[in-house]
Amino acid sequence: MDMNEKKTAGIFFDRSYGYARAIVTLLVGLVITVWPEEVQRYIIYILGAIILAVGLLSVVLYYTGKWKTEKTPLLMLNAIVDIVFGLILLIRADFFLNVIMFVFGLLLLIFGLGDIINIIRTSRTVYIPWPVYIGPALTLIIGIVLFFFPEESRIWMFRLFGAGLLIYAVSEFWSTYLIRKRLKEIV
Repeated sequence: MDMNEKKTAGIFFDRSYGYARAIVTLLVGLVITVWPEEVQRYIIYILGAIILAVGLLSVVLYYTGKWKTEKTPLLMLNAIVDIVFGLILLIRADFFLNVIMFVFGLLLLIFGLGDIINIIRTSRTVYIPWPVYIGPALTLIIGIVLFFFPEESRIWMFRLFGAGLLIYAVSEFWSTYLIRKRLKEIV
């Protein structure tokens, strides 16, 4: 490997951050996997607090900022909507999470069912092998679960996300180790 190839390898892989990324991802994955309910609530609380703060800031700007002389009603309307939505998120985080899961479930249900219908229609004209139905069927099943069991499914969704992060962390450790080892061999 010549010097340019060595420089290119160093550009695409920064040896100092691989282990750090893996450690952070491992910790986040463990927290999400072990405490999915708390994590999802805190995410909604943080989002609600940010939206509430934006609304309150808009009210302050309405009365003190450059809009003081213009009195733009749209700014005040936006502020009121932000404040109300932020408070709803802070007060009813579980309800909001269930609504999100319900909507996600409805979308997956529609996508899965629509895909199955399209495949059936197409199979009247062209041969479609049965494995093609697996993806849409799984999408439909997941949509039904999310739609009818939003609270239970969101906990499992967070656990799956956390598990995915854990898998990524292990693979990041492994790939960082291998890449560092290979880069040392060529230097």
